[in-house]
Amino acid sequence: MKKLLLILSISVLSKIVFGQIDNVKILKDADLHRAGQLENVSWKLKVLNFKQNKLENEIAINVDAKTTAKDQLVLVSFLAPKKFEGQRLLIRNNNMWFTKKGLDRPIAISGRQRLSGSASNADVANANYSIDYKIVNVQETKLEGISCYLFDLEANNNFVSYFKIKYWINKVDHTALKAEYYGKTDKLIKVATFEYSTVSMGGVPTKMVSKTIIKDNINMNDFTTLESTDFEFKAISFSKFEK
Repeated sequence: MKKLLLILSISVLSKIVFGQIDNVKILKDADLHRAGQLENVSWKLKVLNFKQNKLENEIAINVDAKTTAKDQLVLVSFLAPKKFEGQRLLIRNNNMWFTKKGLDRPIAISGRQRLSGSASNADVANANYSIDYKIVNVQETKLEGISCYLFDLEANNNFVSYFKIKYWINKVDHTALKAEYYGKTDKLIKVATFEYSTVSMGGVPTKMVSKTIIKDNINMNDFTTLESTDFEFKAISFSKFEK
């Protein structure tokens, strides 16, 4: 009897452990489709801000990112309009700095700060939720008829931009479809939806995020669209991420 109970206990424990491993893999896959979990990736980003559903302004950006076992490194370089030329955001793990021509030294800033429109500084970087967040719960559901896993995520530290995230991930290809972002008081801050296009990653067709639509919870007619294009996976030197 004791032997049977031990076998049953091991069986149940194995299911829990292997289930958790599967959930982590699904979250890592979702990161990859949003340019996370990659040792070298660069892309162009167009930030379009809408007020009352009308285009108000746009910003052109280049993003370089490098994720290793020890570091998450991102360099955001502003290309246009001219008044933003030369401005940069440097992200090292959960630390962020702003710099531009004329500044004696980089200024420490928060990823929570508004970059433009409904987008925060952290929103324009790649997603590494499998590093920054812990999985609290996973359930199966549907989003607009698509079978999904709904992940409840909580921050691993106090430096990330959002305390909690509800994250809908496609069951078939593990692309993230929607995210709800919450503050420490469980107040909904913003909602994002994601679209994808297929790019070649080392000769392998891979879905990468092509459009992110971010809406404030306060006014859903004001929103920001991030359009991602021109993905490259060439080696990036660590020196590019020096202050």
